Amino acid sequence: MSEKLLSVLKEFIFLFAELSILFIFISTLVSALNHRYKDFFQKQLKSTSISSYFKAIFLGGITPFCSCSTIPLLSAFLKNGVSLGVCSAYLLTSPLINPIIITMLFLSFGAKLTGAYVLFLVCSIFALSLLISKLSPTSLLLTPKPSPKFSLAPTTPLSPLKAFSPQTPQKSKGIKEYFKQALQDYKKLLPYIALGMGIGAGIHGFVPQELLSQTLKDYGGLSIILSAFLGILLYIRASVIIPIGVALIESGVPSGAVMSFLIAGAGCSLPELVLLKGMFKTKFLAIFVCVVLSVAIGFGALVQVLGV
Repeated sequence: MSEKLLSVLKEFIFLFAELSILFIFISTLVSALNHRYKDFFQKQLKSTSISSYFKAIFLGGITPFCSCSTIPLLSAFLKNGVSLGVCSAYLLTSPLINPIIITMLFLSFGAKLTGAYVLFLVCSIFALSLLISKLSPTSLLLTPKPSPKFSLAPTTPLSPLKAFSPQTPQKSKGIKEYFKQALQDYKKLLPYIALGMGIGAGIHGFVPQELLSQTLKDYGGLSIILSAFLGILLYIRASVIIPIGVALIESGVPSGAVMSFLIAGAGCSLPELVLLKGMFKTKFLAIFVCVVLSVAIGFGALVQVLGV
């Protein structure tokens, strides 16, 4: 086995194990918390409240997840009746505004660009999530949502995804029961997790940074748009995406193109789309990709024009 193939295999094992553990742990934890504090969550994430969007953005901002690692908590939110618009706010925020990204942006590019980045993304995500909330959940979710009324009580009528519906408890459950339910949900998503992480590991191992840098430099003003599409096609972890951005700027790639690439690469990826396919219809995936591309290209153009 060649050294590169061995590296890809190691990356796949690491990504697969990491996401599997995260999915089971987060699903178990959220189910337990929902059962114990359902009134609190109902108040904080009430679907008709504008503030719930900012709370979802805040939650996404304090969870240092990559684009794929947001899926377990997103699945738990959908399963327990959180509105699609609020879920979208969390889904978009978590990989783009989190302690890892913000710290590395500040250290690498300074306070001015970091502040502009956070402000632009918060406003964009809020507005776009509101637009998504106007769409019918039945046209986006794999299984129609039976009831639009928000509640985090773990009862069957609240599930927007039949495949992820929790069993209706007759009495209080223990951690063991929540863990078993998390395993059942995990098994249903297992093929998507394996395929998604396989794609991510393959891209990580076979796409050289030098090729990426040369490609982005060769397209001038169009590099902002091209870099956004390339970012989505690649699977880049939060811990390495900023250093890649610094290296691209040092190699002569325009700062607007780099910012576009960073947002698209962190905000969406092929592995994440494979995982989302297990919960959403193709229409939502198309909307999600368009939203990420719009935000990435918009901020990239802003940086390029203003010279932030």
